[in-house]
Amino acid sequence: MKVKLPAIFSDGMVIGKSAKIWGWAGENQSVTADFLGNKYETLSDKTGRFEFTLKSEEFGGPFVITIEDKIISDVYVGRVWLCGGQSNMEGPVSRTRLPLGEYIKDDPRIRVFTAEKGLNFEHPQTDVNGKWNTATGDFLDEMFAVPYFFARNLICEAGLDDAPIGLVCIAAGGIPIEGFLPEKIVREHPEIHERLLLVNKPGEVKRTTLKDEKITQAWHNALNENDKGLQEGWFSSDYDDSNWQTRALLDPTGSPQHGAVWMRKDFCIDNDSTDGEFILNFGRVENSITVYINGVQVTDVAYMYPPCQCAVPSNLLIAGENKITIRVVGDRNNPCIVPGKEYSLLYPGGRVDFLTGKWKWRVGAEAEACPPNTYFFDYPCGVYNFMLAPLLGYSAEGLIWYQGESNTARPHSYKSLFTKFANHIRENFGNIPIIFTQLANYVDPHGSGENWAVLREQQRQCLSLPDTAMAVAIDCGEYNDLHPSDKKSVGDRLALHARRIVYGEDIISDGPIVKKVEYIEAEQKVIIHFKHSEGLWAKNGRPTLQLLYKDGTVHNVFAAIRGNTLEATVGTSPRTVRFGWADCPAVPIYNAYGLPASPFEVVI
Repeated sequence: MKVKLPAIFSDGMVIGKSAKIWGWAGENQSVTADFLGNKYETLSDKTGRFEFTLKSEEFGGPFVITIEDKIISDVYVGRVWLCGGQSNMEGPVSRTRLPLGEYIKDDPRIRVFTAEKGLNFEHPQTDVNGKWNTATGDFLDEMFAVPYFFARNLICEAGLDDAPIGLVCIAAGGIPIEGFLPEKIVREHPEIHERLLLVNKPGEVKRTTLKDEKITQAWHNALNENDKGLQEGWFSSDYDDSNWQTRALLDPTGSPQHGAVWMRKDFCIDNDSTDGEFILNFGRVENSITVYINGVQVTDVAYMYPPCQCAVPSNLLIAGENKITIRVVGDRNNPCIVPGKEYSLLYPGGRVDFLTGKWKWRVGAEAEACPPNTYFFDYPCGVYNFMLAPLLGYSAEGLIWYQGESNTARPHSYKSLFTKFANHIRENFGNIPIIFTQLANYVDPHGSGENWAVLREQQRQCLSLPDTAMAVAIDCGEYNDLHPSDKKSVGDRLALHARRIVYGEDIISDGPIVKKVEYIEAEQKVIIHFKHSEGLWAKNGRPTLQLLYKDGTVHNVFAAIRGNTLEATVGTSPRTVRFGWADCPAVPIYNAYGLPASPFEVVI
């Protein structure tokens, strides 16, 4: 019987110096492999599965691995990292080009295997589709941004050799931690297991997804048929909008609860500026937007999270007066333009600010809310079975992790679940370091105001697990965007930990981490002691503490930096002291190395 290999064992792969390779053949079949002139032989088991551990003394390549009749070419021996999480791990390089373009370069030393996104609630799969790519050309824009900046830091800043970096990426948006857990662990949590039982019936996902897609498509078809703007060509540059009302871009007055709203505005380009690159940055909308310039569609964004950005062909613009038209659709949310973002057109020698002046506006169509879809990525075990289980055992030097946003509605269980996840990872990949990202700052419009703070504290407590480190991202977020664009700081901070823990570099990789909080009764003050707090300083004002007292009262007080500590006059002794205790705290503090302090909650 011919051998079969998982998709990850394919041309262009990166393996470690000691690399486990597996596949399938006939029952008790002899299987041979050849690598670097060394022969390996083994017998498959009763299920047909076989396994080798290939060895190399040095990094390098390209090499060839031969397993029976299978030939794997362009193989490199390098440093392999697992990269997992949800949408902020999955966010592509393309979304960071405007703010971070100067740091984005083709780098063939970075090779990436991206597991196909999918779900299986019935059983773990043995293989997942995917292919190896280099961080070059068109793929560079598609690859996950955090792993890209992580790898670039290892290559460019760590002073390591030229060994390639292999990134094995397992991420998808909206996944709670239980989505990455096997059923045997989920069964230990009855309230989570009950959710699995709702979706693990054969064919349930496919049936429900097809039904939801039909309903959603019918809603949009009906809206389009009723939208006067589409029927009458309101996007045309010569359409007469003289009888339209006017308002500021961010003013929602008059917009329907759901439906389509059109807005139009004239803008001018200097006579000598119609050559070169024109970049439209139109912030973010809820739920979707189509943008036309001079009657031609230049971009559209089909859902609420991606930024609306594009290059505008220079031959579409003319010297003098031009016209921009937007169609904003609110299907499940109100149609709105998100405040606090950039709304502009950048061109050589100039910038058009779309927030200034008035826009013409008119409602194209009103509608009832579009019925919600079932979001299956929110359920337990599905991603584990489809994406992670097939890759268990691939030889790696560590795991970088950015996840937790989808657990903020029930944050108090996160440490327990993450601990079981970490233990399971190490049972299958060995005792590798796990470097995770603490959630960034963000104002959750549907939250309690402190759920994100509770989850960050749960994450901080995960540092009690051996061989873990935490990249603090409390200053990397945006108050109005679940998916902030600063993926470089996150990747760099994850890389700092990897350089210290895995590669032995003598560097500071942590910001201040609370060590002890003491109450000085004679002076009626608290003193907060930190690890890694050399050169402590605050940004954007004075840091504040939240104090909880035994009688249930809560006070907020300013704190002062005294050397490497924080001090605050508090009166009688509080029961609990909190720092950065909000979804989006205003004043971060840093050490001399520019690394921010983790928010915390400490009971005195």
